[in-house]
Amino acid sequence: MITKFTEEYLKDYKEQIRKLPLDELYEVLDIIRKDDSPERQSIVKARIAEIEGEEDEIDETNTEHNFAQFETFPKQPIESNPDLNDIQISVPSSEQAGTENEDSSNYEITQEEIDKCNNTQPMPDPDGFLSYLFCMALGFGMALFALVGCSMSANRTAGFHDLKLITILPYLKYIPIGAIFFFSFLTKDNKIRDYWINHLKFALGVASFLAVDAATTFISGTYNGISHSCSGTPAYMLATGILFFSIIFIANAFYPISKKLRPRHGLTLVALALILETALR
Repeated sequence: MITKFTEEYLKDYKEQIRKLPLDELYEVLDIIRKDDSPERQSIVKARIAEIEGEEDEIDETNTEHNFAQFETFPKQPIESNPDLNDIQISVPSSEQAGTENEDSSNYEITQEEIDKCNNTQPMPDPDGFLSYLFCMALGFGMALFALVGCSMSANRTAGFHDLKLITILPYLKYIPIGAIFFFSFLTKDNKIRDYWINHLKFALGVASFLAVDAATTFISGTYNGISHSCSGTPAYMLATGILFFSIIFIANAFYPISKKLRPRHGLTLVALALILETALR
């Protein structure tokens, strides 16, 4: 599926790109090479060509100017100036030339401008969705690795043999929240980060927490909700409703399903969960 960027987004993106120096433009170009539509790549490539063209123009102008100065240097007969070593030609130093040729390419982008550049999410956002799935896989993979490591350890505790799946299930719902904030920490030094990490990590943390909690209900048979706990048929009904709304909520963060259900801080989903718990109490 080809990502479609709005004209307003591309206009804002072009303004931000014009503020970047040449070396950071190459970094951004390397990041957006995975785009399946060429608009952003074309903007960055055009800016790179523009800066490199300006630098070539400056070099040519300086060369012609220096050559003209050398040609117009007063010529005198050799007889009147027998000692050519007395002629001194003043050439500007490299530091002076660098100062004269300074331009906006030395401009350093601020964190505020980076955030502004990432303030618009392309819809749909399949790359962001894949990044979110990778984050979830990272969290559960690390938890599984820790469990396997404990089970294979020679110095494991005597009580580990008695550890059952039903004992671990209540703690699985905390893994997505930890994974999201750990993933956010890993990517904090990136020039351009995923939109959902910058703006939706709290909402998606809440949605993932409730989704995993509901999913584990089908294994344990007990629902441990926000304000109510139950087992049996009511537990399965609550888990089904909350799991459905959580999946829709997560999908709506990356695909345009409904503007009214667009995640902000996850409060809408928490309210829906409380309504279901109250209705089935």
